[in-house]
Amino acid sequence: MSKNLIYTTAINSDTSQFNNTDYSQYCINTWTAWCKKMDIDFLVLDKMDERYKFPVWVKDTIFDHVGDKYDKIIYVDSDTMVKWDTPNPFDLYTDEFCVVNDRASIGWILRSLDSYKPFFPKEATDDFILDNYFNSGVCFFTKEHKYIFDELQDIYLHYGQDLDLIKGVGKVQTVLNYVLKLNKVKIKYLPPVWNLFSIHKKDMFKHNWQLNEDKTPHFIKYSYIWHFTGFPIEDRTRIMKDVWLAYKDNY
Repeated sequence: MSKNLIYTTAINSDTSQFNNTDYSQYCINTWTAWCKKMDIDFLVLDKMDERYKFPVWVKDTIFDHVGDKYDKIIYVDSDTMVKWDTPNPFDLYTDEFCVVNDRASIGWILRSLDSYKPFFPKEATDDFILDNYFNSGVCFFTKEHKYIFDELQDIYLHYGQDLDLIKGVGKVQTVLNYVLKLNKVKIKYLPPVWNLFSIHKKDMFKHNWQLNEDKTPHFIKYSYIWHFTGFPIEDRTRIMKDVWLAYKDNY
């Protein structure tokens, strides 16, 4: 068995207008092929946990499923795809919790921080540095971080009904930001190539039209993990399908 694990959640729910499997199939295709090539275990959590209302919280249950079998673990959202020649990300860290800074929408981030602030002590929320805010769609961590996920489950146990009433500013992401700050966790910030989100805002669906020698989109050429978020789910499904059909022979 591999000492390292990559996992995602792919759960259909009546709380969502669209089935997760509409697009997660393309995520799973790429990660399955890449993990097999790299000899890394890959796990898909595809069953709802009755403790939660929304599937997004199920990512916090990873240690309920794997215990301490893996030294290092990487979580990836089900709207990600990995490039076929991506190097081994487990070589990038030792004991840190690794993430990528989020600058996609400063207004959204500020509203989210304000929305979840009442559920945390001042040590977590006061003087929160915006430059430290991260996207939780891709996270690298170790089995020593189990206590973080225990705390996330405990927070939902106590405040879940109120947390689920918050709309339009995400769910688990800001909660995780506050929990890591509260626990003074050592964080390593990775470059965007390891979680390239808001691809459309970065104009990375385009190619270098000035030279027009290579029409390969920038996100394919210059990043490893593609995160298709920030636009309607209908577009996400279509784009992920098109990417898979265009590049599946590389896997």
